[in-house]
Amino acid sequence: MYGGPENLAKAAKENNSILVHISTDYVFGGELDIKKDYQEEDKKAPVTAYGITKLQGEEKIQENTDKYYIFRTAWLYGQGNNFVRTMLNLGKTKEEINVVADQHGSPTFAEDLANIIGDAIEKQIPYGIYHATNQGYTTWYEFTKTIFEKAKIDCKVNPVTTEEYIEMMKITQAKRPKNSQLSKEKLLAQGITIPKWEEALTRYLKQEL
Repeated sequence: MYGGPENLAKAAKENNSILVHISTDYVFGGELDIKKDYQEEDKKAPVTAYGITKLQGEEKIQENTDKYYIFRTAWLYGQGNNFVRTMLNLGKTKEEINVVADQHGSPTFAEDLANIIGDAIEKQIPYGIYHATNQGYTTWYEFTKTIFEKAKIDCKVNPVTTEEYIEMMKITQAKRPKNSQLSKEKLLAQGITIPKWEEALTRYLKQEL
């Protein structure tokens, strides 16, 4: 629930501290035309319990303190289990795999997200909400193909729709946004450097392979 962010905001206010909070693309409905990307102030329409509670957390922070940074991110990977590691493992053990091709977003290297946040704080940019993912947009399908190309893995990748994937895997899955494209123009206007997702993936794979 949103009790955690609310309590942190109150504590930050009492101690005259800055609160840094990580949020998500799931605060949006994900139905925006894929020719467009979400701006920070666009209408929120979460369709999952996760998205609803994350939005409530954002709102409680704004209600209880003025000195805050809320960074919305998406498609995050880094240490621990993540999409890139899963695809690397599948690619080494399967001749072909099916990957969703109708969900759009920005793969985001956790190391870059941390650097973006650190840079924003160091530069003392205005408090508020910012979108923080790597630059550029792709699909899970194209992301997977790029992972295999960079890792030199010979595995066929078949594009499928979200509905086809759910049917093939016989799973019950919470609704995922079709459009998770978050505009970074607000951060860029503050002089924050944001690497492209392809370059970030190259750096990550050098650590993994």
